[in-house]
Amino acid sequence: MRESVELLGLDFVTPEWRHRSPLKDTDWAHQRDGGQLWWDVYVLHCASLADARLSLPLLKNEGKAHRLLLLVDDAGPWLDDSPLPVALSGRLSSRVFGLKSGQTAVEIQHEKWVPVHAALLAAIGSIRGNDIVLSLGGLRVGITAASQAVWTVGDPLATLMTDRLLAPDHDDIYSVDVIIGEPALEAVPGRADPLVVALSPDILPPVATELITPRGYLPYASKGALELTPMLAQGIPTLTESRLSQLRDHRHVHIDGSLVSASSYELARFMSELAIAGVPMLAESLDAHIEALLGPRVFGRILAFQADDDASHRESKSIDMRRAAHETFGPLGRWNQILESNGKVGIREESVSVILATRRPDKIAFALAQLACQSWVNLEVVLVLHGIDRSSAEVLEAVDRYPGQVVVRAADQEMIFGEVLNLGVKASSGDIVTKMDDDDWYGEHHIRDLVHAKRYSKAELVGTQVEFVYLESLDITTRRPPSGERFSDHVAGGTMMISKEDLRAVGNWRPVHRAVDRCLLQAVQNSGGSIYRGHGQNYLMHRRSGSITTSDHTWNPGDGIFLQNVAEQWDGFVPPPQMTMHSKRSEIPTRNAELRSYFSRDI
Repeated sequence: MRESVELLGLDFVTPEWRHRSPLKDTDWAHQRDGGQLWWDVYVLHCASLADARLSLPLLKNEGKAHRLLLLVDDAGPWLDDSPLPVALSGRLSSRVFGLKSGQTAVEIQHEKWVPVHAALLAAIGSIRGNDIVLSLGGLRVGITAASQAVWTVGDPLATLMTDRLLAPDHDDIYSVDVIIGEPALEAVPGRADPLVVALSPDILPPVATELITPRGYLPYASKGALELTPMLAQGIPTLTESRLSQLRDHRHVHIDGSLVSASSYELARFMSELAIAGVPMLAESLDAHIEALLGPRVFGRILAFQADDDASHRESKSIDMRRAAHETFGPLGRWNQILESNGKVGIREESVSVILATRRPDKIAFALAQLACQSWVNLEVVLVLHGIDRSSAEVLEAVDRYPGQVVVRAADQEMIFGEVLNLGVKASSGDIVTKMDDDDWYGEHHIRDLVHAKRYSKAELVGTQVEFVYLESLDITTRRPPSGERFSDHVAGGTMMISKEDLRAVGNWRPVHRAVDRCLLQAVQNSGGSIYRGHGQNYLMHRRSGSITTSDHTWNPGDGIFLQNVAEQWDGFVPPPQMTMHSKRSEIPTRNAELRSYFSRDI
C-alpha cells in the first residue's frame, strides 16, 4: 500500500496518518462522534471490490473528508457490456485510473466535504458501473464487531454500532432494526428495541449478490473440468470477479471435500457463492455439516451435475442451482428466514402484473394456461382484449378456467397497440409489469427468474434473448447462439419486465402500432437506464406456418433469419430442459407424419 499511496503524491509516513485494520475492532472505537470527525484525505486499501463492499458499515460513522481514495488490488475484469458509470451529482467528482502496481484507484473529491461512507459508495459504483442499492426493503442492519460485516450485504447503509448508538437517549430511537451480536440493550418503556440476532455456527451469511451473480455464465464452455481442490487445500480464497471469470471457461469445477483443509463452514460458504454464480460443481466427499449448512435444496442441486451433461442440461442444472441459492443465500431470502424464525414479519417480495394483450380469442386459453403454471406467487394477470368481445364464449370460458384472478379490459380494434399496453398497465396493481405473448411457450419459472435477475443486476429493464425457436413450417426447433447472462441493448419483447415507476419515468409505451418494444428499449437507454438479459431457457418462440398471414406476427422477419447462425437444432418440437412441463401439455404442436425436418439429425 505504501508504494501506491506515494504514487498518488501522498506522504505515507507522516505522523498525521492514522492506520486502521478492518480486522481489529479496537481501531474503530472513536473517542468522538462521527459528526465531529473531519479528514483531509481518506485512503481505503482493499484486496477486491467484495472487501470494499464489506468496509461500508465500518465507514458509516467516519465523518466527512475532502477527498477519498479507494485502492483495489483486484477490481475484476472490465466487461464490454457494463452499463455506463454512475452520474455523480452536485459538486462530487469521480476519477478512475490504473496504477503501475496493477491496482485500480478511484478518487472521489468534493470542493467542501463529503461523508466518507457516501464517497466509498460512489467509488465502488464508479468501478462497477452502477450503484449499490438497497435490496432489503428498508431493513436497517447493525453489527457490533467489524468481523460481522459479511452479514450486512443487501444493506449498503448498515452500521457498525458504537457505544452511543447502542445506548441512545431515552427519548431517542435506535438507528437500526436488527443488531448482529449479543449486546445488552437497556429497556425503555414505549421504545421499540431492535431484533438482536446471535450468530450461529449452523447458519451461513448472505451472499453479496450485487457482486457475485450469474452474469458471464457461458452456456458453451471452451475448456474441460478444473481441479479446484489443490487451491482450496491451501485455504479458501475470496471469490472475486476476476477469479469467477477464470472459472467461467470450464465445464465444471471439481471439489474433493476430504482434501480441503479449511473448516466445513468456510468450504460451505465458498460453495454457496459458487452456487449463486451458477458455477457447475462436481463435488465429492462432502461431510454432513456442509450439507446442513447449504440446505437440502441447494446441496441437491450441486450434486445433480454430471461430467457428461450436454450443454443444455448443464445450463439447466446451473439455472436450478443458482435459483435455489439465490432464494436461500441472497440477502432477501436469508434475512426473511432469520426474521420469520424469530417471529417477525418477513420483507415483502415484489408483486408482478402480467400484461397480456391479444387480438386472437382462440389463443386466450393457451396464454392463461401458461400463466397458471408460473411459480411466482405474487402474480396478477391483466388481459387486454384488442377488438375482442369480452362477453364471447371463448373469453368467458378461458377466464373462468384460470385458477387465479384476471383483470379484463377491452380496447377498440382501432386503438394503437402502444396505447393498448398502457391501458393494461393502468389497470394493473403490481410493483413490476411484464409483457407476455399469447402464442409463445414459457417455462414455469419464467417470471420468477426475471425477478431474480432484476434484483441482482439492478437493471431498469430485464428480459431474455430469442434463443429457442420452434419453426412450424419446417417442424424443427432451433437454438440461436446464446450469449449468457449479461447487460445488453436488446431483449425479446415477449419477455420485457420493468417496474411501473421506471416505465412511467420513460413515458410508458409509445403510442405506435409497431416497434413498441424497440421504442421502450431506446427510451430506457436514452434516459441512462440499463438493460439486462437473463438466461434463455424459459422462453420458446413459436413461428407459425407460412400459410398464416404475416399480420399474425407483430415482428415478422421470415423464418430464414432463424436458420442463420444456428448453434443447435432438433427435429420436431423440442423445448429446452427448463420447460419440461410442456412435454405433458396438450398445446404441443401435433407432429405431421409426412413432414420431416430438412435438417433432421436422423436423415
